[in-house]
Amino acid sequence: MLPKFVSKMSSSSTSLALGLLALILVLAQRRHPGSTVSLWPTYQGSSHVVELCGNSPEEAQALGCVWDLMSFGWIHPRCFKPDESQMWLEKYGPWKWYYDLNATAEIAPEDLTTTRRVYTEQGYHVVHCLYIFKLLHMAGMSGHIVTDEAIPLAHTQHCVDMISAPKYTDFKHVNTRVDMLFARCVTLN
Repeated sequence: MLPKFVSKMSSSSTSLALGLLALILVLAQRRHPGSTVSLWPTYQGSSHVVELCGNSPEEAQALGCVWDLMSFGWIHPRCFKPDESQMWLEKYGPWKWYYDLNATAEIAPEDLTTTRRVYTEQGYHVVHCLYIFKLLHMAGMSGHIVTDEAIPLAHTQHCVDMISAPKYTDFKHVNTRVDMLFARCVTLN
């Protein structure tokens, strides 16, 4: 049974109240980006998965995926551009990688491919976002598939916000947590 105040409301008042409630929930989500409710679906439009890299380094290698430090993850060769990745690494790297945010234990480069969570410098964070933007742009121009990391608008918005209004301007500042990616190649259509 509905409370008396709800049953007395007209259908237009009910619609208005529900609309306002939805707006409040969306605005609350935007004010608290760490909450678990996602504003955007994993894939948008009609993108669909054409290749995947599993859920572990071993599975990724068995599926033929290769390591991409610029994505900090395992990428299927069909949506990986090794020359582009190498260019970004040579032009903007190297970066230091740590097991903890306090940067007390540095990770050896050969251990990165099996370390699921790392912490690194602000510079990597910015360059990673720009790298993903460029890959997305290239895919848009060519119709080529791209990693699923590039598809969610929430990732793009995160990068835009982080680059346009940075909390940290020192590119050597260790502030970035990175979780290993097991990419899926997706279409842009």
